[in-house]
Amino acid sequence: MTSLKFDIKNKHTSAVMQDAVFLDIETSLVDARVFRSGTQYVGAHQLSSTTRLLTVAGGTMYDMYTKGTNGMWGFGNHMADTFEDNPLDDTFLLKRLWDILDKARVIIAHNARFDTGWINGRFLELGWPLPSKYSVVCTYRALSRYNLTSKKLDQLSKTLLDSSKIATSFDLWDRCSDGERAAFEEMLEYNFGDIYSTLYQLYMRTSQYYPNFCVDFVDYEMEYPQCKVTGEDLEYLDELWINRKNGNSYQLYFNETLGITYRDRYPDHSPRAGRGFVIHHV
Repeated sequence: MTSLKFDIKNKHTSAVMQDAVFLDIETSLVDARVFRSGTQYVGAHQLSSTTRLLTVAGGTMYDMYTKGTNGMWGFGNHMADTFEDNPLDDTFLLKRLWDILDKARVIIAHNARFDTGWINGRFLELGWPLPSKYSVVCTYRALSRYNLTSKKLDQLSKTLLDSSKIATSFDLWDRCSDGERAAFEEMLEYNFGDIYSTLYQLYMRTSQYYPNFCVDFVDYEMEYPQCKVTGEDLEYLDELWINRKNGNSYQLYFNETLGITYRDRYPDHSPRAGRGFVIHHV
């Protein structure tokens, strides 16, 4: 398997990498009043608390590509001045996270609907405006066309990377609910385990399999085709792809390093053909 290599001396490539943020959050337990133990449906009227964020960890693609694990950042409620009075007060965390999201161009997460959904839900509950618009790359959704035994991050890490998430148990979330500072510190370490050795490495391992759904490195100000996965120049192939439905012909391109074939987004007769707009050709 060829590992991804980026030309960080290229200003466009470097800028894209610095604006692409890997992200993972950990959320709190909620308290519920029930009549007995055992499997049962718990209604909203039985809840006596609501979900809060506990910790968040992440890093830009550029920082982790150049610094490894030293390129990660993370923080949690236990770093706030309000922690002793209310350990589940996540406004400190959310304020710092809001600034990160507002500056980001792309957010990369596994099952990103969970992370972005809870984050935006908390912004809504607090009455805050949402950060500036960013695109989302979900490594779970991007792998949807591939049948794998399990697409959970831990299993994918074991199967594809020979690594795994940090082992933990329900007790850690329970201790965080009790406001134990040491538990929050352990939770942040657990959160870090979901970033470089798992999420980041998973993206680097798999993104060439879903070029249309990865971080897009094409510099659209340049009038020549580039690979979406790495931004490197593509090779023109001496063949065309013919759309049998309408007879239109499209130029084909190739990334020899990664073995990815692209076709022009526009047919040969279009004035936009050859302007660098490409689609992964399966």
